Amino acid sequence: MVSNIDDSFNSIKNFEFDECRPATEDETANWLLDDGPMLKTTWMVYDRQFPDGQREICATRSVRIKQVGSLPLQNRSRRGESEKREQNDDDSAKRAKQAVRLRCKSIAADRMLTLTYRENMRDMDRLKKHWDLFRRRMSRHKQFHYVATIETQQRGAYHIHVAVRGRQVYQLIRSIWQKIVGLTDDGKQAGQINVRDPHKFGFGKHGAHKLAGYISKYISKDQDTHDLNKKRYWSSRGIVVPEKNYYQLPYGADAFEAFSHVMQLGADHNSEGMTFFSNQALGVCWVATAPCIH
Repeated sequence: MVSNIDDSFNSIKNFEFDECRPATEDETANWLLDDGPMLKTTWMVYDRQFPDGQREICATRSVRIKQVGSLPLQNRSRRGESEKREQNDDDSAKRAKQAVRLRCKSIAADRMLTLTYRENMRDMDRLKKHWDLFRRRMSRHKQFHYVATIETQQRGAYHIHVAVRGRQVYQLIRSIWQKIVGLTDDGKQAGQINVRDPHKFGFGKHGAHKLAGYISKYISKDQDTHDLNKKRYWSSRGIVVPEKNYYQLPYGADAFEAFSHVMQLGADHNSEGMTFFSNQALGVCWVATAPCIH
């Protein structure tokens, strides 16, 4: 098992010196045959650490192909007309979920605000206008770091979930939102703000990473079905997502060794509140740890 990153990089250099390169998904599927190019399976480990001590560690299976040149590619369809459109939408949603999760962790978000409407509000343009006014007015009063996503309720109504850091002046937030939304026809407040208790569902001191996963679940590929350029989430400027370090486990490591390596790293870092996902068929093991305990 790899003991340090330097050994891992040496492993990568030795492997690539053997004139192997990463195989594409299509090549992996098309060339898993006895008469195809020689394939090698390796395990890559990605490690990302956040300022407050949260950490994400992931092992993924990688297939490399012993062929220097590229294989012939099929003609690509025009954007939006591909036969893989559904897969593209799904991949786009996954990337957006990851972006939301990483941004939440980068600002150490530990509270969630929900901006709601009394009516069954289904006007996306109106929602975007109200959100833009809200975040502008919030920025006048304080440095407002946020990550926001849209949830569509079963009845079709929209509301906005906003991940933030630290205690908020809820009276101010509620006042700003209600002034933007206005009153209903019968004179009642048309908007409201709900605040999620930071300790509920483990969103407190040792569970901020769970909030990041919770808010990212509202990203779905359906949000982008009819508009390729539609924004799936909003986040404030200036959020810096830490780079991930990566290294390769020695050639010959199997799934059990790769998964054990990731789980041990996570447990050694902070096992309290640790979450994980693994799937041998997909060749992935992912671990997220809570902030460091001091």
